[in-house]
Amino acid sequence: MQVERIETQRLWGEKICQSHWKYYLEMGSNPEVMATLGGIRSQAEAQDSLIANRKQWEYYGHGQWIFFEKDTNLFVGRGGIRRVIVNASQEVELGYALMPEFWGQGLAVEIGNKSLEVACSKFNYPSVVCYTLVENKRSERVMQKIGFLYEANIMHVNLPHVFYRYQNPKAY
Repeated sequence: MQVERIETQRLWGEKICQSHWKYYLEMGSNPEVMATLGGIRSQAEAQDSLIANRKQWEYYGHGQWIFFEKDTNLFVGRGGIRRVIVNASQEVELGYALMPEFWGQGLAVEIGNKSLEVACSKFNYPSVVCYTLVENKRSERVMQKIGFLYEANIMHVNLPHVFYRYQNPKAY
């Protein structure tokens, strides 16, 4: 089962594919976007990230979507769910990243809510996690608005992160 296309109130998203390469490169080379996502990516690193996200779809039937504004079809960002190892545990992560011109408009919350709905309703995951650098208060606020609860401070990729979890009430 795959959910290849999704919609929110203001956005539509489609399963990441090779034709989205230009968007991946645009995000990966944007210093504002990448300030909290590990730094600027080379073309090879951006391609590796795109391939890894495409493999999520192959292995698990889900991954990230590329999002566009409904009214303009402008590229907004990416987001979705993926399987990760974090804090030495296998987890399902909800992630989102937007281009700076779309920050502060509630779009990350829209992406997060829809992604969480897919994770809980379509895949019935018992819990989903989010994490961000300790200083990324905007992203932490998005997590809280979506309904995630603080669990711990952790070290991830040798940097301090806040770690949040959402427990799926339908999975129990």
